[in-house]
Amino acid sequence: MDGSDHHIVPSFFICPISLQIMKDPVTISTGMTFDRESIQKWLFSYKNIACPITKQPLSDFRLTPNSNLLRLIQSWHLQHASSSTTKFAEPNHDALMKVLLEEIKQPHLQVKSLRKIKSLIQENHGDNSRISCIRDDSLFSLAVSLVVQTELPGIPQITGNDTPLIAEAVSLLCLLCPSDEALKMVSQNENGLLICSLSSIMTQYLSNLQLRIQAALVLKSIFEVVDDMYKEGLKFEFFENIIEILKDQNSKHGSMAVLAILIRVLSYGKNKEKAIKGGCIPILIELLAEENERHVCEMMLVVLEKLCRKAEGRAAFLSHPAGMAAVVSKILKVSHVGDDKSISLLSCVLRFCTSSGEAAQEFMEVGGMSKICLVIQSGSNSKTKEKAREILGFHFKTWNKSPCFPSSFKA
Repeated sequence: MDGSDHHIVPSFFICPISLQIMKDPVTISTGMTFDRESIQKWLFSYKNIACPITKQPLSDFRLTPNSNLLRLIQSWHLQHASSSTTKFAEPNHDALMKVLLEEIKQPHLQVKSLRKIKSLIQENHGDNSRISCIRDDSLFSLAVSLVVQTELPGIPQITGNDTPLIAEAVSLLCLLCPSDEALKMVSQNENGLLICSLSSIMTQYLSNLQLRIQAALVLKSIFEVVDDMYKEGLKFEFFENIIEILKDQNSKHGSMAVLAILIRVLSYGKNKEKAIKGGCIPILIELLAEENERHVCEMMLVVLEKLCRKAEGRAAFLSHPAGMAAVVSKILKVSHVGDDKSISLLSCVLRFCTSSGEAAQEFMEVGGMSKICLVIQSGSNSKTKEKAREILGFHFKTWNKSPCFPSSFKA
């Protein structure tokens, strides 16, 4: 003994169904032992006819008391009755998963089973050797089948909008780590049904922000591996709803997932137009003005730069009173990537606004000219400096007359 107050519960004291210390252990005809209450529910309440562990069909449903095991459990309880802390020995994860996967086939047990699987994953987070049995591709496919409401062998099809079940299934998908090959195959199956289902979840469950954020997290992973054709044709409502997630500043993970999705999909189809119409630009400008975290700023600037390649994007940017100031304020304050995207965005906006003196004047008033000159003189990369010099040329005649224009750059 090491004098520790912690006492390990032997794994064979634990019921494979309830995951609790057995109070009345009984053995069935396959030789497996369970707590009486749990196995009675399994066999008689839920009408199962196979052993939860071996899957062997049962012809004899008698429950034989395991007196020897009961005495061991009672003796252990007496020995450690004064223990301040009790720790459970590692259960047999393979056996547990077999039980849980069997339970998922029972509609009335699906939500409970998914929660148990999630708990098992979270308890063992970080030790892949112990949870390999629950991080396989087959479990991912099973969870996907519940999300898309399709039927797999032995699993009844879901009917109606079962919010708790879908919420638990999506939450489980966030915890699983399928291989890229499996994720791509499952996501592209039936013309991208999983993508459509997750997109629909974000549209239908407007009052469940957590569910929509989790759906976005799964979609982020999906869009990293699927073929380009599955990034086209996203509905306008999809962009409306992921932009709503951006508004919730309490979820950093949700915001990062949405920004990653936008970066992945904006170059395809009419996605830029849909994002602009959905109000993406004003939201990003307001968030950018308050954001100081380097990577988040970089992602926001990447998205804004992509959207401003469209005329309607530039119009939305210029119509926002803080647009120019928000971007200019990030130059030389974020990173070289941030500088490059800021300069590219401003170049795009000012290039197509040469006939409008208002944009040029606003750029000057918010300190844009000073920042551009500093970029040219700084250690920024040559491409960024070249873009900065191009900006100087767009409205040079106007800016050259301003007392704010640096004398070293005047003609």
